[in-house]
Amino acid sequence: MTADVRRAVLRRLGSGGDSRFGRPYLVGIIHQETGSSEADVWEALWGLVGDGLVYLDTAGQGSGTDNWQWRLSADGQRVAKGGSWEPRDPDGYLDRIRCEVPGLDALIELYLTEALRSFNGQCYLATSVMLGVAAERAFLVMAQSYAASSMAGAPAMAKELAKPRSNYFALWTEFRKRIEPVRQDLPDGLADALTLDAIADLIRLTRNEVGHPTGRQIDEDTARVHLTIAPMYLRKMQQLAVHFAGRSAGAEA
Repeated sequence: MTADVRRAVLRRLGSGGDSRFGRPYLVGIIHQETGSSEADVWEALWGLVGDGLVYLDTAGQGSGTDNWQWRLSADGQRVAKGGSWEPRDPDGYLDRIRCEVPGLDALIELYLTEALRSFNGQCYLATSVMLGVAAERAFLVMAQSYAASSMAGAPAMAKELAKPRSNYFALWTEFRKRIEPVRQDLPDGLADALTLDAIADLIRLTRNEVGHPTGRQIDEDTARVHLTIAPMYLRKMQQLAVHFAGRSAGAEA
């Protein structure tokens, strides 16, 4: 319910609807529109203020509180527009990724949620580390599906996965080596070299370099770019996993 109320507030403010502070105005309108309690609306409004998406403009005509206006901040205006992977709208981001990546692995969603919370807490190093862990988990799910398939190179991949101390790059190198001869047999766009290299760079930057005490800094813009790229990567990893699952020995029997 809270997420629905937040969206209703952002939508209302983004459309230029009545945004006066007093109880009969914005609070009452959202209460009627969503069927939520007025307390829920107040909680959502102050939560949006805490997130830096909404502020209270007290400089209107007159001194009474009825003249105060709820306003969207610059970030709030971007969120209200929708249609993009906006990390300042974590509920919308997660809803969209659940829609575009059906059956999203629970651990991937857990780490992705932590990445979004870190971003909204302005902890951009933590954002990148958590995003890197989510990306690594997506790769492992895909690699396990490939290792269980009947495709050429799958037994070698399974052997690499079985090693107790295999690191990500060793696994990635093994996967690239084994998949290269059969890449042309994969569905269009799922394993083009440029995409695979971009994915490797994303995980290297977010997981390995930032996850160790190297002193590397991540700013807001970089963290935002990583979060914007991540859904494409997660979608491709799941599509590959589904493809490999369809090529398993059991599926082809």
